[in-house]
Amino acid sequence: MLGALGLVSAALLGCGDDDDDERPTAAATSAPATETAVASPRATETVVPTEVAQPGGRVELFAFSNSSPHISVIDVETNAVVRTADLPDFTSWTWNDDNNFLDGSLLWLGTKDRDTNEVTIVTLDLDTLEITHRIPVGQDPQNVYIGKALADGSAVHIGLQGSGRVVPIDPRTFEVIADWDDVPLGSGSEGVVCDADISIDASGVERFVYPTRAGDSIVSLDPRSGETLREVATPGGTVPLMLSTGSDGRIWVQDTGSNTNSIYEPTNLELLRRIPSGQGPIVNSFSPDGRLVYVGHGDDTIVQVIDSETYEEVARVTVGTNPQKLAVHPDGTRVYAILTQEASVAVIDTASWEVMERVMLGTNPTTAFVRSVV
Repeated sequence: MLGALGLVSAALLGCGDDDDDERPTAAATSAPATETAVASPRATETVVPTEVAQPGGRVELFAFSNSSPHISVIDVETNAVVRTADLPDFTSWTWNDDNNFLDGSLLWLGTKDRDTNEVTIVTLDLDTLEITHRIPVGQDPQNVYIGKALADGSAVHIGLQGSGRVVPIDPRTFEVIADWDDVPLGSGSEGVVCDADISIDASGVERFVYPTRAGDSIVSLDPRSGETLREVATPGGTVPLMLSTGSDGRIWVQDTGSNTNSIYEPTNLELLRRIPSGQGPIVNSFSPDGRLVYVGHGDDTIVQVIDSETYEEVARVTVGTNPQKLAVHPDGTRVYAILTQEASVAVIDTASWEVMERVMLGTNPTTAFVRSVV
């Protein structure tokens, strides 16, 4: 278990090792030698997300942990924990974040038995806090990733990191569709499938995308056939670790070797910009209007805010130790950052870029997820 105090360098742990927070940390590398990160000056005027009107109802923040309670539900109006639950026969969470597929009240999550490396995808009913389906997908020695579903709802793709596999599942039947075990893993022998998401370009074409970590490449696959559409190399030592795709299809990649965020065009995976980050960038999320990008870190105390149109840094918000998972309020007014070694969630006010409150959980969180209930 990671110590309760201090930062643990992402360079010290193998990607996806079974530490308590399940973060996919990277092997030690030198900085890339072939390309210099493009400096990103801070914006000269304050940029805030457009507040999005919400229908009547409530908003809930879910925090997940590998220790009791496994699930804590937070009322975002009062920032109080209002429900908790422990799951029967629980093993451990894999990597889960706010990009995981939500189907009605069912949230798709990854779990793994650390003794056997058996991976099971589960669906959690957020109303009852009970697991409704368990879908075995085989063994993996490292980590597992879940992204968005295809637009027609026909598949959710699971990235199995250490075994280098992609497994599409039909969310209508909860059955495995295929097991693609020969996908590109970059250069060398240490490449992996490190994260999973669907990108949709301006013409509506969908692609399954993932970074390969030490393989130093970004890959796109046909999400229905598994055919490789494109693989582009990153400069050696960049270590593209995690990614999420925006509503416009652009792919935002967190590079832990170079401490940068790289943005790619979805069709040909053309590099649009590389932006300096904090230490150990590990996750990103978006404001509801897509204008702002929030970057969490596994080896820093900050959440970075980037203007997605200008690529300028808007703010760096100091929140606490290892803010490596983020969630965004549906109206854009708040960002939630889990603090994996402080047993709490920091609440960021997007008007002032300050921490307005900390929600104490009593257990170290591994994931945060927000949903609206109408």
